[in-house]
Parts: sequence; C-alpha cells; structure tokens
Amino acid sequence: MLERTVENVSESVYRVAVHQVIEILERCAENTCVSRPFKVRAEDGHLYFIKGCGSGWTRRELCHEMLAARLAEALALPIAPFGMLDVQQGILEFCAVRGIEAWRAGPAFGSRKVDSFALPPVAVKAVPEELRWKILLFDWWIQNEDRILGDMGGNVNLLWSSDGNQLTVIDHNNAFDKNFAESAFFESHVFRAERERISETFLLEQSQAFAKIADRFPELTGDFPDEWTERQETPGDFVPESAIEILSRSVKILDVFGGQHHD
Repeated sequence: MLERTVENVSESVYRVAVHQVIEILERCAENTCVSRPFKVRAEDGHLYFIKGCGSGWTRRELCHEMLAARLAEALALPIAPFGMLDVQQGILEFCAVRGIEAWRAGPAFGSRKVDSFALPPVAVKAVPEELRWKILLFDWWIQNEDRILGDMGGNVNLLWSSDGNQLTVIDHNNAFDKNFAESAFFESHVFRAERERISETFLLEQSQAFAKIADRFPELTGDFPDEWTERQETPGDFVPESAIEILSRSVKILDVFGGQHHD
C-alpha cells in the first residue's frame, strides 16, 4: 500500500545542482511523443530527455514542467528523476542533430531516461489501485489533460517496467492548462474509471496533502531561471498567480470525486 498521510509529504528545500550537457545524441522520433525532446548525456553520466527554450517549448511550459515535477515528487509519486541541465552555446554550434538549430543556449528541463516503455492498455489494472487514484487526483489538481487513453489508443505519459511492475510518471509541460475541460478530462484520462471508487478517507488525505504542498509555492518556484521567466526585462508568460489559483482547487475534491465510497 502507498504511503499516503500528510505527514509523509516531502519537506525538502530545493538546492538545484545544475548539470552541464556534454553530448546531444538525438531527438525523439515523430509519433513517439508530441513534444519530441532531445536525448542528451550530462556530466553526471546519465542520459536525459530535455526540453529548453527556443525549440518548440514555451517558457511557460518549462516552468509548468518543473513545478509539476516538484509537486509530484513531494507527493511521493514515482516520477522519473529530473533536474536542471545547462546547454552551452559551443555544444550547439557543433551539433548535427536535426532540429537543434532552433535551440537557444541556457537552462533546460531534464528528465532522466529510465528503462521502461509506454504503459500498455493491458497493464492498466496491474498498476496498484491507490497509485491509480493518486495519479488521477494529481492530474485533476494540476489541470493536466495530457494522460489520455481511449478506444483508439492515446498518450498516457506513463512508463511501465514489467520487471517488478514499476510505473514511472513523466511529461507535465501541458499542466496548469487554462483551457482545462473537466468533462473531457474524465472522458479520456487513463484512470478515469477510478473516479467513483476513491474512498472518502483517501480524498480527504490527498486534499490535505495538496494544500500543504501548495503552501510551499514560493519555495517550489523561487529558483526558476530568469531565462524561463524574463527576457531583456520582459516578463515571461508564466503567471504564478494563475498556478496558485489552480492549486487552490484542492478544496473541491469531495465535490468532484465524492461518488460511491467504500469506507
């Protein structure tokens, strides 16, 4: 069973170690994921999928990606290890990977490569029940519609390792969507069937955990690089007030998910 009490919310203070990219290997192929990040090797020896400025991602998306990753980490969701990577101009000038010409040097969001594959429909029920609940609630909380599975397939942004049935959560650049449609969310989310099954006790615990983490918003966002939030004294399109307002919706959990309970 998952650890799910409010007391287990991480209290870590962020002191980001920025790793330099030493090699740009390739870009994810078309039809593998919409955002098509680049695969790189960093100075810490790990492979990462990275997203940065000027290469198809807005500065707002980079901020949302990092914020959502930190929220997931604080909730003890099994998110891929992540961090800030630095891309130097020199490595861009000598890179022959297609698409790199649109990249600008500077800080990038990196998600470490894990040995897994996209969660297949047949494995959905193999995901532990409470983890399915947590992910559904988390995505609703951060207004993330980008975890879709329907009759014709979809993009769940969940990785699965059949060795030990390990799930890894990835890809949150589309979170904090101002056009979030709750009805569409509950029609398409990979774990939408869990909506009426979540116990009231669990809902209350998660609501408290969400509120406790949201109170740490200044800490979670205070180290965002200027390149993501400002350019030549021009504010970026990340609006902290909008993100705070979205996170305040945790008080509505019982109204939205309060269906048939099993307590």
